[in-house]
Amino acid sequence: MTAQPHLSLTALPPNGEQAPLLLDVLDRQAQAFLSAWQSGHPDVAALLRSHGLAAGSEQQVLGTASPEQARTLVAREHGFRDWDDVLENSSLRIDRCFEAAADAVVAGALDALQALLNSTPNLARHRSAYPHHSTLLHHCVANGCEHTRQWASPPNAAAISRALLSAGALPDATCNVYGGGSRTTSLCLLVSSSVPAAAGVQAPLVAELCRGGANVNGLDDDGLPLWTAITFGYTAAVDQLVASGARIDNLVFAAVAGDVERVNAYLAMTCDARAAARSSRRVGIHGPGLAPHHHLEYALIYASRHGRREVVELLLSNAPNLSVTEPVWNSNALGMARHSRESEVRDEDKQAIIALLTEAPRGAS
Repeated sequence: MTAQPHLSLTALPPNGEQAPLLLDVLDRQAQAFLSAWQSGHPDVAALLRSHGLAAGSEQQVLGTASPEQARTLVAREHGFRDWDDVLENSSLRIDRCFEAAADAVVAGALDALQALLNSTPNLARHRSAYPHHSTLLHHCVANGCEHTRQWASPPNAAAISRALLSAGALPDATCNVYGGGSRTTSLCLLVSSSVPAAAGVQAPLVAELCRGGANVNGLDDDGLPLWTAITFGYTAAVDQLVASGARIDNLVFAAVAGDVERVNAYLAMTCDARAAARSSRRVGIHGPGLAPHHHLEYALIYASRHGRREVVELLLSNAPNLSVTEPVWNSNALGMARHSRESEVRDEDKQAIIALLTEAPRGAS
């Protein structure tokens, strides 16, 4: 049996108008979503849940098709608060060329994308008309745009990003998702995204973005890309960031990079010296703070998640307090080890680290 294709809500009205009205586009998409809902499309429940519009089993979610919920879903899918917000912006016009390029990006249609880039000046720097204002590069990393454009990353995602960067895409452009700011560069969004990781293209995309000018240490020079990859558990992305020149200027970074020599050097420092680097004080300058006297524990926690067995053994020999938790997920070392990503950490390393942490003394409080 052929698998049902993923639900798409991006089609524009089929007429000759170059810039259709936003209201016409989203009303058409709401009707398409309602039709998919009524026919029991498997992606409907996932979309409703992702926007906080439903809970419960798939059968319960798909039980009653509501036109109002369909409109609300489509509004939120594009970054609006609700349908009233859409109506307030109904006179905005949608750029057909940008939308076609975005579709080509997520489909991996390199030839179609290149033709659009060649025919439209500065298209690589254009932004979506929707409230997230994402660029084509954000669409390429499958984060910071519509959920229906984040189902999967194409195998040639790195080549797509290369084409965009060669055409003038701004590697460190931000967008209006997750509160905006420096955390919304394509690089930071990439290393927190499960979609390119699952497709095996996350690390190659990291390499292309950094080669194309993305700031490997973050817009605020605070190590945010590396912190993001570390806290979200993407070990291959961590390795590629380090290979692309990310600074390893604190104990946690050295531990997660598996750099035993640097870990030893940091362990020989005083607590104050370990906390000297900007990246060692917070998880990014806008993120949660890091207690200087618990850097040993933070290093152990994140090294455990990333399967750095040799580093874990070394850190355990320094009598860490195993009850300490890190500030992002409030997890201790054993919890992180148990929840390491199967695609990122070898099972033998995971099980060995769990055994080490289970058998180790709890440490001083």
